[in-house]
Amino acid sequence: MIPRIPQDPALRTERKENLLLASTLLRGQMERDLDDLGERADGVARRVQVLRGWLKHPALQALVGGGAAFFATADRQRRHRLWGLLRWGWLAWRVWRRR
Repeated sequence: MIPRIPQDPALRTERKENLLLASTLLRGQMERDLDDLGERADGVARRVQVLRGWLKHPALQALVGGGAAFFATADRQRRHRLWGLLRWGWLAWRVWRRR
């Protein structure tokens, strides 16, 4: 509910100043939040660009191609062993990264 506008000029001036102050405060908060959102978006965009660079690297493409060929031609037991090694490698990387 919107309060009535006071008839007294001093109260009207005070109300106007309060509204302008609230507007300025909200505008400042919105600008801060937009800057924060922009920084986060820039961070995500940088990560995507780094990932694209990695995916274009010939060594990584050869590794992925070799892995795909291995999985296409290997029997079940060899694939199972490789998955185990990959899981242990992933765990070691996560432990090493924590330090």
